[in-house]
Amino acid sequence: MSRKIIIDTDPGIDDSMAIFYALNSPEIELLGLTTIFGNASTEICTTNALRLLEIAGRSDIPVYRGAEKPISSELRGSPDFVHGPDGQGDSNLSPPKTSVQNETALEFLHKTIRDNPGEVTLVPIGPLTNIAELFIHDSSIEQDIKEIILMGGNAISEGNATPTAEANIINDPEAADIVFSANCEISMVGLDVTNKVFMSKEEINILCQFNDPRSEHLKKIIPFYYDFLSSFFGLEGMPTHDSSAITYLLDRSLFSTLNYPIKVETEGISRGKTWMGMGISRNEGGLSERLKPWEGRKNVNVCVDVDAEKVISLILERLSY
Repeated sequence: MSRKIIIDTDPGIDDSMAIFYALNSPEIELLGLTTIFGNASTEICTTNALRLLEIAGRSDIPVYRGAEKPISSELRGSPDFVHGPDGQGDSNLSPPKTSVQNETALEFLHKTIRDNPGEVTLVPIGPLTNIAELFIHDSSIEQDIKEIILMGGNAISEGNATPTAEANIINDPEAADIVFSANCEISMVGLDVTNKVFMSKEEINILCQFNDPRSEHLKKIIPFYYDFLSSFFGLEGMPTHDSSAITYLLDRSLFSTLNYPIKVETEGISRGKTWMGMGISRNEGGLSERLKPWEGRKNVNVCVDVDAEKVISLILERLSY
């Protein structure tokens, strides 16, 4: 039986691969894409979502436009040097033939979850603003969500947007903190594992040589991302951030987790950092003052290790269909 999911996305070069990967996984029933700012503006990301579904031959899947800015902070702007001004490696794609739905992302999320209680998994692979707005709109909906599997955060490793913060979280830390406080099952697939799922130059070449439109598109857009990683960090390959979250959905036995509540730093030099409340489970006599920020929060499945070779093998296998 396939698993109903909604991908909340800011496409994005790595998002593009993750969306294609999900579409080629028979275990997944993709109910829709909701869009968010991050790798580009919400407007551009919405256009990209429509384009990607057309390339994959799945224009039957609806796209819903999400929030234009964070819930309470200033928009940081898009990293054009990472994904290109169009979010797709400056690839000059033609406009989509299909259109975004009239419903907003918030309306779609709310209705779909209420109509399918306990069945829908949310897979946010961008900033968490849309999901936070859903909980602000109706906090009781938490009980109807099957699970949230998100790409974002860094519990142990350093950040990639700042020395302390991961990009999706720092784009709206207040929203992320709302999501991590929700009373539903949450799994965090963050930099602690996604940086380890590193696709070599040779594996990227394999990915881009499959004879289908998706592979042709990845062949167009990945070089921009590859060149950024090479020039800024001296890397000869790329981490597969968003596809790792899809893999966790498909086979979580490939991941090792710790189970602690998460608090997101919203101020100061560590803004955007996802802090694990380590020590809470050992604190039987009541919470000490230093653990109060995590009080009342449900444990999150925090991915801290991964069988990277098997994850990459599964990604390549699915994208070869």
